[in-house]
Amino acid sequence: WIPGLGLIVLLAFGAIYSGSLITRIWVLAEHRKHRADKYGDLGHFAYGEKGQKVVNSVTYFYISVVTVVFHLAAAESLQTVFYDVAGNLCLWQYSLVTVFLVLPLAQIRSLQNVSFLAILGSVTILGTVLIAVCRMLEQGPLEGAHTELINTSRKDIRPKVDTLVLIVFSYCGQAIFTELISSMDKPADFPKAVWSSTLTMMGSYILIASVGYACLGGLAIAPVTDALPEDFWAQIANILLFGHVLVAYIIELNILTKGMCYMWQVLRPGSWPTGKSKESRVQRKVIWGVSSTFLVIMSFLLSNTVSFFSELLAFAGATGGIATTYIFPCLFIVKVDQAISKTEKFVCKTIIVTACIFAVVCLCNTVLDIIQKWQDVGPPFMCMSCNYKKENNLTPGVC
Repeated sequence: WIPGLGLIVLLAFGAIYSGSLITRIWVLAEHRKHRADKYGDLGHFAYGEKGQKVVNSVTYFYISVVTVVFHLAAAESLQTVFYDVAGNLCLWQYSLVTVFLVLPLAQIRSLQNVSFLAILGSVTILGTVLIAVCRMLEQGPLEGAHTELINTSRKDIRPKVDTLVLIVFSYCGQAIFTELISSMDKPADFPKAVWSSTLTMMGSYILIASVGYACLGGLAIAPVTDALPEDFWAQIANILLFGHVLVAYIIELNILTKGMCYMWQVLRPGSWPTGKSKESRVQRKVIWGVSSTFLVIMSFLLSNTVSFFSELLAFAGATGGIATTYIFPCLFIVKVDQAISKTEKFVCKTIIVTACIFAVVCLCNTVLDIIQKWQDVGPPFMCMSCNYKKENNLTPGVC
């Protein structure tokens, strides 16, 4: 109880500080006439072309892993929706259905065209949380659910590390902060948005974590909607979760597809169709379609190679979430802000060292967990049906 809730609060304020650093760096870049529309541009501002390449590589790799996580989450929520009529169907089959549902939406090329989906994404996740909390409270603690104020056992050290990196991941959004700041009329007000959104997330996390742990204890799984009782409300919750994940999936795909098209222009500038002719527009659409299809297929393959939700989230947090949230902002501010105090510089350097060590530890821990899951649960592309999960006690709830 105490360490978990304490970390949710502590890391919320860590994310707020990170957001304020990114704003300060962006403002400094603007004052020095250095255009910064993307996170990698801040890397270029601080460390030149090499810095930009490193930041872009880490950021796009991180977004790629998150896209795989969204594909898996969409497939799992879809599977749970139909647990009562198709409980014997494999997870990879629902994953294949997700491919065909996502591909047409992945052809939307402008984020402005999907801006209305952001409202849908917010409404669906609020509905999901509300149903999950109400149903768990109505059900009460599961038989065998065990909770502790403080777990001091050394046997659970690896799950504790996973939990910590999952909390870090839950506040990761810094990779797109620069794009949001550059689109604002008053960029200096961005920290206010970070404060409000992060505190809202913190309150939501405390609510769902408290109710979930009180009712499920050590039997809790992710996503928590899979642990709900078998009834109509579990299906509604997962329909809403599917809608939320689908929106996030489309947005991440859009960012990655734009990145692939940009690479095409850089690597093969002579073959990139330019101009406003019908032929050029068709060629650009074809390139976009091929790129987005490749990304969706890769997400399908990778999400079924590592079809373990918590471990995939931990891998995303370890490989990019920690760097984009803590390491990069601190590295940048120390480099570019001449007016930074000695105390803040020391704090930033401490964060950099601690975060680097933590990222390496988490990455090794996550890889070991994935290997262990392949041995204990099943190999890549195993069936993993709802019936299989229940028969092997892999879920305390619906699927």
